[in-house]
Amino acid sequence: MLTIRAMTGGAGYAQKHLEHSDYFDQNRTVQGEWHGRGAELLGLSGAVTHQQFEAVREGLHPGTGEFLRPRHSADRLATDGAVESKARSLYDLTFSAPKSVSVQALVGGDDRLLEAHRHAVDVALQEAERYAGARVRLDGANHDRQTGNLVVAAYTHDSSRQLDPQLHTHAVAANLSYDGVEGRWKALQASGMYERRAYITEVYRNELAKEVRGLGYEIESQRNAKGVDNGFEIKGISKEVLERYSQRSDQREESIRQFAAEHGRQPTDNEVAVLVRESRPDKLREISSAEVHRLQLDRISPQEHRNLLDLRETSIERGQPLVPERASAAQSLQHAEEHLFERKTVSKDHELMTEALRHGRGKLDLGDLRGSYEFEVSQGKLLQVGGNVATQTSLERERSMVAVVDHGIHRYPALGGNDHFEPNASLRLEQRHAVETILASQDFAVNLRGAAGTGKTATLQEIDRGLQRRGMRSWL
Repeated sequence: MLTIRAMTGGAGYAQKHLEHSDYFDQNRTVQGEWHGRGAELLGLSGAVTHQQFEAVREGLHPGTGEFLRPRHSADRLATDGAVESKARSLYDLTFSAPKSVSVQALVGGDDRLLEAHRHAVDVALQEAERYAGARVRLDGANHDRQTGNLVVAAYTHDSSRQLDPQLHTHAVAANLSYDGVEGRWKALQASGMYERRAYITEVYRNELAKEVRGLGYEIESQRNAKGVDNGFEIKGISKEVLERYSQRSDQREESIRQFAAEHGRQPTDNEVAVLVRESRPDKLREISSAEVHRLQLDRISPQEHRNLLDLRETSIERGQPLVPERASAAQSLQHAEEHLFERKTVSKDHELMTEALRHGRGKLDLGDLRGSYEFEVSQGKLLQVGGNVATQTSLERERSMVAVVDHGIHRYPALGGNDHFEPNASLRLEQRHAVETILASQDFAVNLRGAAGTGKTATLQEIDRGLQRRGMRSWL
């Protein structure tokens, strides 16, 4: 999956963190590699050097030392000149492999999976780069423009801070993007990538699943306790083994549970990133790579390790002549349309593509899927305006529903009757007003909306009490 973390400052981030795989081995460092069309424009390719990384982090040309952005600092200043907030210097896009892929690659010894992960990251980064942008402010304008280029240094690590086998790549993008229309470098507008985080995650998962299947493994899609899609795992690796190598995930879930208990809601993606960062040790453990591998082997039995090795050998035998099955992009897109538009009239285009990728995971070609989508738009089956998409059927259903609601305005007796109902005194003023408004409504339909934690449940319970007093039943 993909997580995105915006960073301020970041001096020495490469040397202190990126060049070490979440532990410190003085005899082993991680070599970064340049990615992105923006890096190419700056003449950056191949191995990342400290000087190059620090230059682009500071917004400098790595060759000449010149400032690239019009504003040398993007810090926000108050009227008295004080710094209100520090500028973002880096965006850390972290792609994490499924636990079973990490275990089989690093404990089961299948190095082919390391390359499969790197390939999937490359594909996902190319897709993320499509949505890089910059702010347009010429002649009073104030909007974003897609630039389609990033300056990225990618570092692949093989463990978590708890020394779990955890294959992941930090694709660190500088706060730079080249605006080809204006012919100059600007600060990166990353909102397009943030908005499409789930989509880019599925691009990575689909490509990785396709590679894993091509190596001779079978995969199984996963769902969490709420039935929500949760990626895939390699078939044949027991749940017990995966749990033994998931200490960091346990810490993450506990931090999320504590946040939800304290705030009465689930944390946002940005808040999860903060929770994860705050719950991990600041200092890297000093230990050799060989010792890390030994400690990881000690967590499972000799038979469990033998099972991983046998699974690798079986995959090699099966994978040599294997041509992975491919799914129909049109069928996966059709599934996505039925799934999304069953519950909503209008969807984002990337939400539709995300659901299609989940349906055909490991069997879809991204280019084929995009071609199917564009064909349906050209034929009028999908109606697209900007980034929003709908179907004729979903729009007709929406118009019908609106007509029914409009026809029912002021056509019925008050929902709560004519007698005065006194809401519970413990309710806040806004809650009391909502109860009184709904019980007094003479409309066919009335909608109650509120953000998480604003007291909707208590409000609905009080509305229910008012309806019961009138002898009516309700379902909450």
